[in-house]
Amino acid sequence: MAEVRLDTVLTRLSRRVSLRRVGYILKPEPAAFPSFSSERRGHWQRAGAAEPSLGIRLWVKGERYPGSSIPALEAAQAARRQGAEASDAFHFAVFRAFLVDNRDISDRSVLEEAAAACGLDLHRFRVDLKDPTVKEAVYEEHLEAVDRHQVEAVPTIIIGEERIEGAAPLAVFATALARLAPGS
Repeated sequence: MAEVRLDTVLTRLSRRVSLRRVGYILKPEPAAFPSFSSERRGHWQRAGAAEPSLGIRLWVKGERYPGSSIPALEAAQAARRQGAEASDAFHFAVFRAFLVDNRDISDRSVLEEAAAACGLDLHRFRVDLKDPTVKEAVYEEHLEAVDRHQVEAVPTIIIGEERIEGAAPLAVFATALARLAPGS
């Protein structure tokens, strides 16, 4: 939702900025019994009410909830190797799979389906996923997020030196963007 709001502000301002996604490991170890907790349910209900156009759907019993965020972050690294456009398409396809379709994005087959749906070269995607430097990049980005940007939550968006956590109002993004030098 935060990226949707940021994009809305950028569109209104007719402005383009260079975006760089840095992964943050939300769930480092696979959970034995992953579940959609009551705390998560509350967050998702508020997000769905705040941005109904996103179509966020609450998980129901029986749907397999992701056990770790690492497989999706590795897949995002592999998608990046196919270019910025492919990376962006994959990023939003995975969020859709998770937030709207309630798919387990720690499941490799779900990630491959998202890659195929985005038109990624599936053979290359699979080969890249096996490359040990992909996992190394995930951990390097996590450390960058924590050490350099003090990230503790998803989503966190950094604009200039400003950290914005969660689904901030449009005005917060507009103010942060206004502080950037023109063309940043």
